[in-house]
Order: sequence, then structure tokens, then C-alpha cells
Amino acid sequence: MTYGWAILIIALALGVLYSLGILNPGRLKPVMCLLPAPFSCNIQNFSTGGKLSITLSQGSGNTYTINRIACVDNALLDTNGLPKSNSYWTTTATGLTLSVNPLPSGSTTTASGIQCYTPNGPYSGGIGSSFGGTLVINYTLPSGAYAFTSGAINAQVNTQ
Repeated sequence: MTYGWAILIIALALGVLYSLGILNPGRLKPVMCLLPAPFSCNIQNFSTGGKLSITLSQGSGNTYTINRIACVDNALLDTNGLPKSNSYWTTTATGLTLSVNPLPSGSTTTASGIQCYTPNGPYSGGIGSSFGGTLVINYTLPSGAYAFTSGAINAQVNTQ
């Protein structure tokens, strides 16, 4: 009889740990968006269909125009650290919206509608699942030249 109660208590404890995500290592990854200076970003939202929204800031002393953003699994990057296919980029024509663009130094913009990609296509996962990869931003310098910056991203699905 005592063993029955002990097994029941252990089963309940394991159920609680599972529901909290402790037994699912994917849920323990920190939510992060790390870009090199002068850029910084914070994840605002990540949907079950792989649409990402971030807050993007820059403090270079210059004004930059954001052209396109890619959110990809690291396996989808070429040897230069850029997406292997143009289809991985999200532009204003394919759903990217920016609250401020061009982006002056010291300013922040909300970038939404960024599609994240895995080797199997657009990301798709349930609430609580996570995506890890690289965020690549293509922007225009004041001189008119194009530049790229990229950094690590780990997003956790928090909405439908």
C-alpha cells in the first residue's frame, strides 16, 4: 500500500515537471536576439507559422535604411554567412513592415512579418516550441552602399 502512494506521488511530480517544460530541453533555451554593434534587437512575438516580430535599434551616428531581413536555420547560410536563397529574405513586398525606416541613430523600429525558415521550409511549431538560427539584416549606408549584419536568434512560439 505504501509503495502505491509513493508511485502516485512520483507520477504526479513528473507530470508537473513535464507541464512546466522542465523535461523538455527545447523549452529551456533562452529567448534572445543578439546582433553586433551598432545594432541591437529584442524579440516581441513569434507565431506558430514562423512569423517573427522584433524591436530593432541602432546607434551608429548615421541613418540606415533597412532593405530586407532573413531569419534562417544556420544550415541555410552560405560560406559568407548569407542566406543561400533569395527566397529566405523578407522584404516589404513579401510582408516585412517597419514602423520607422530609414532608421536614424538612437532610434528604434518594430520589424514584423519576418518569416523564419528551416531546412524543411517555413518554420511551423506549436506554442512553447523554439527556433534557433541566424537573423541577417541587409541595410543601406549613407553613402548608398549595401551592408549586412547578422547575429544569433532563439525565439519561442508565443502566439497562434
